[in-house]
Amino acid sequence: MASVFVQRAVATRIQVSPFCRTARRSRALCNTMINGATNWHDAIGNAINATLSVAKELQSRNELFAPAVANLSPAAKKSLQGTCKESFQTVIDMLEEGQVALAAGDIATLQTKLSAALDTECDDELSNFGATFPLANLSRQLTKKVSVCLAITAQNVVA
Repeated sequence: MASVFVQRAVATRIQVSPFCRTARRSRALCNTMINGATNWHDAIGNAINATLSVAKELQSRNELFAPAVANLSPAAKKSLQGTCKESFQTVIDMLEEGQVALAAGDIATLQTKLSAALDTECDDELSNFGATFPLANLSRQLTKKVSVCLAITAQNVVA
């Protein structure tokens, strides 16, 4: 009976891509983000693209703000919306600049841009104002994806 359990546990274990070794707590997410890449360059490129699409979607979905900030004053709503819009734009800009650095083979600049893309101002403001789902959760997911990109990039340095 015990051997059947062990066999099932091994059979259901997710195969972690070698490009996701340093993603620690986010290996399954990393596997999804790299989208079957077979080399480091494609893995980080796919991960950046996946993160960039989330950032652009978040920036364009103004309807997410209404329920998240319903209990705030008009001035606080406006401030929070401005902070989040600017934060998402920073993430987008840094990811796009990271893509340029990747294409040029400039890994140091890529790491710098990904580090700058870890902009948590929106997350911080959402927490300060007590804003709720779904915006706060989506913003945290974006930050997590940027962290996965950094983990993939760091792996290239230690490999």
